[in-house]
This record gives sequence, C-alpha cells and structure tokens, in this order.
Amino acid sequence: MDKRFDIPLVAEGLTAYAIERQNGVERHQPPDGPSWADRRRFWTDAILQGMARLEGELPDPSLMERYDRALRDAGSCSFTVPATQDMQQDTILYLRAYLSALEEAGGDRRPQAGVVQELLEDMASHLHWSSENNDLDLAREDAEQALRTMTARLPIRFTRVLLGGDDSPCWECGFVSGRLDDVEAVKATAVYERACRLHPEVKEWPVLCCTYIGGTPLFTSGAADASEYDLRIINHAGDDFLKVHGISPAGGPRQMTVSACEYIQVLKVEPGNAPESVSMPNTLKAFQAAVGGYIEAVGLDCGAVLICNEEGKLMGLPANRRLGDDVIAGTFLIVGEADGEFCSLTDTDAARCAEQFAQPMPALGSPGHPTQWEFHVF
Repeated sequence: MDKRFDIPLVAEGLTAYAIERQNGVERHQPPDGPSWADRRRFWTDAILQGMARLEGELPDPSLMERYDRALRDAGSCSFTVPATQDMQQDTILYLRAYLSALEEAGGDRRPQAGVVQELLEDMASHLHWSSENNDLDLAREDAEQALRTMTARLPIRFTRVLLGGDDSPCWECGFVSGRLDDVEAVKATAVYERACRLHPEVKEWPVLCCTYIGGTPLFTSGAADASEYDLRIINHAGDDFLKVHGISPAGGPRQMTVSACEYIQVLKVEPGNAPESVSMPNTLKAFQAAVGGYIEAVGLDCGAVLICNEEGKLMGLPANRRLGDDVIAGTFLIVGEADGEFCSLTDTDAARCAEQFAQPMPALGSPGHPTQWEFHVF
C-alpha cells in the first residue's frame, strides 16, 4: 500500500522550522506554561508519532533524537540557513494530508488535529513561513474545518443564546452547553454576564434560545451536553458551526425576557497583592467564585462590607490581611451597602479601604516570621 506521508521529510521540515525560531525572533512568552521551544518539540513529536500510527507503523525515536541534536548544534551557530520554499510547501502539504487522514480515521481525533492547528498558528506568527506562497493559509483553514467536522459528528447537545436582536441597539450571542429553558439558566451563562458587563445601560434583555444536537442521533435524549472543549470549537466557529453537516435543531426557539444583572465597583484584595478596584456582577454566584467558596459578610467601620470565604481558615487558604485581632484567609472583597443590599463602593470608601488594607501579611519564612500560619478556630 502506498504511504500517505513522507515522515522523515516532515521531520526535516519541522526541525528546520524549529531552528529558525530558536535562532531568530521569538514570540512573547506567556507567564505560565511551557516555553515555545518545548511546545514546538511536543507538537513535532506528536505529529510524527500520529503519522506513523496512521500508517500502521511504530514511531521512529531516531527522528526526535536528530531533532534534538540539530537544535543543540544550531544553538552554537551564528548563522542559520532558512528552510527553502520547496521544503515549506512539502512540510505543509503533508500536514494537510495528515489532517485529512485524521478526519477519515473516525473517532475523536480532535486532540491530534488541535496539535496541528497550534503548530500552524505558530508558523503564521513567523514572517519567513507566513509570507511565502506555501499554502499555510489553506492548511490553517483545513485545521479549523477538521475540528468543526469532528465536533459535529459527536452526539452532543448545545444551545445558541441570543440576547437583544433586531429590535435592540445592543446584542450578544454565544453557545452554551445543554438545553436552556428558563431565566435562571440564562443568567448562569457567560453570554449573559458578558452582555451585562458590556452594556450596563440595558435594564432588560429579550432572549432567544435554540437548542441543537450533533451526530444526528435518532433521539435527542441520546445526546450528551457539550463539554468545555466542544464549546471552545463551537464558539470559535460561531454561527458557521450550525452549517456543518451533522448539526440538527433539537428545540426552540424559546423566547423570554431577562432582567439585566447589575455590575458594581468593588475592591478585590488577594494575598500578597495591593487592593484592586474591579467591576463584577452583584450576584451571590460571582461573590462565591471570587472568594472560592461560601461567603461571610463582615461590616466595617466605614459602612462598607467585607466579603470573605467563611471556611477560608478551615480550607487552609493563605493568610491575607489582619482585621483587628483576627486574620482574613484567602481572597476577599469590599463592597458598599445601602438599605441592606450590596452596591458599589463610593470613591471615598474605596480610597479609605484601600489604605486600610494596603499592607499584606508578611511572607511566610521571612526573617522573624513563621514558615506556616496557624489558625485556631473556636
């Protein structure tokens, strides 16, 4: 049987690309996660192994040994010969063939296709590979389409949520997991929170919910709610995802009206950091998410209210700030209060509280301080 991939040639092309990035201008490195060099090595190894397995072969470890050796040797060179246009074209040609083979193989091959997509996006950030006539743009389109097609095959359920619409000057749209049937379910979505944050002038939202399923199962009850990974692909595609083969309507449209969520200005105080003024939803769910659990409200002398995790000490959260003779553990918020309801802090109260809680607890293990804070709960 003819082989679909020239795996050594792909290894050579990806090695040449990695050397160019190593010895050239690097992308901005995010503060968390592996370096770009480590990611490129992972992508290369995963693609070479995936190609070998689709060919019914065992991966050849010598290819990655040569990759590592070539990058070490190139690190001591003052000049690097860039990949030729032919090498770029051949490498990208086989990456496109690999994406097609993943689609044909069946099963959930999205992690492998996602690796190719990440590599292609990295290539697009490199001038030498993105400016040549090497079909890189077509390969990126192939990767997006492969991810959409494989997601649409899955028996998953999701809902398109539209807030606003033709009769409203403001609107927001997005996809969420499962089926939404009531106002409270809409209020729990990121689409609703984003709409309220971006359009605080809107007091009431008309909402339209339409549910869809993938995989065209015979009965909608056989579909599972879409996962976070599914939703990332669906939301990236937007309404174009509904045009992919395999997606079918499964309920709706359902119309309702939802009151807007009020956003308030609060102080957020994290361990070791200065107090920060932030805008957040005036909801119990948002407060619990901010402090990491059930909340406890403590009145302050200035008339503001401190909201903290009521089990922070029991949970072993880090010591944050002193409050009188007590210590607050974990992140806490400071909000305003009016007529028994939480509200935005006034500028005066925000400045006063920021000064009151400006000093963090000392770092553990610093001179004269313990290596572990001990909380005694009575």
